Amino acid sequence: MLDSLTLAALFAYGSTDSISDAQALELKCKLIDTLSIGDKCRYENTREGEGGVHNNNDDDYDPWIDINSVKDRLCLFAETCVGKRHGLLAHILHPDNNDVHQNIATYMPVMQTVMSRYLDDRERQSLARLLIKDIDRHSYKMHCNTDHCARHSTEAVGGVANSSGSDDLCKFRIVACSNEGCKATFSFVHQIRHEEEYCQYTILPCPNGCEVKVCRKDVQTHVRDACNLRPAKCPLSEFGCNGIVQARDVAQHLNDTADRHFVLLAHRMLEYQTVMKDMSYHIRLLEENNARLERELRTTVASHNQSKHDVETMSTEMKKMSKRLGALEGTCRAEFKKVEHDRRSHKK
Repeated sequence: MLDSLTLAALFAYGSTDSISDAQALELKCKLIDTLSIGDKCRYENTREGEGGVHNNNDDDYDPWIDINSVKDRLCLFAETCVGKRHGLLAHILHPDNNDVHQNIATYMPVMQTVMSRYLDDRERQSLARLLIKDIDRHSYKMHCNTDHCARHSTEAVGGVANSSGSDDLCKFRIVACSNEGCKATFSFVHQIRHEEEYCQYTILPCPNGCEVKVCRKDVQTHVRDACNLRPAKCPLSEFGCNGIVQARDVAQHLNDTADRHFVLLAHRMLEYQTVMKDMSYHIRLLEENNARLERELRTTVASHNQSKHDVETMSTEMKKMSKRLGALEGTCRAEFKKVEHDRRSHKK
């Protein structure tokens, strides 16, 4: 329920960080409506079989079918509550993102922490109990058939009964998982199934038979990375050894095949020598080309500097010549005026 409410908040508002109390209340109301507690039409688990139609009044009624139906409706609630997508949700569920499920798993703990403010443990427990009683109203396969059963609270510690109670206690009393680290609570009747099939903190022997025991949640990691019976490549596989042995036998493998490994290493060293000679030749060529380019660059720079000096010198000379031409032009104009004046005076 908390996951569904959290995802609904993301679909509705794009983030659970800034959701207001009013917005959370509206989503909670929709969530409770989705549970359909008290709607008998929702939980008629009917199916055709021998003897006709069966419903939740029959002994063979399976309440898990209706519970799974509730789970489906909760998922639909989260997806269709509000179709608007933006903010954090757009990043998590972007159609081009190939890690949608990984992103949801990554963000979910943070989102659950935020949303637990608006749907705390007591509310979730109360809703879950009402829902179970409503679904299982006739078969009593998942809840007690005695109203106000006092045995539910017997030997309770912090609201959760101790699983070590006497046999006359109600089998539907709420107990905590006995495995260290697991915070799950459930009816006592489901304790064995939870611990044997689902609890991630149940201690299990290594499936390879290495005699190490680990939590169910760590079994795959142990088998892949730590089990001394796991298949392991030879440390010299990169040098050509294709041997695969159990991890505990790697040292023995190296010792037993030392001669063969020496031959592989010798061949690889010869290959490396050839490669190094080839690399040395190419490095020498590159150094020669680099030296040649450096000489050409220095020549070009020197030529450029000389050309720049020549241009500056020529510019200075042209400026001097322009001044001389200007002075000469002024002298010529003065002389022309004098000649013209003398010509006119001679005619007179």
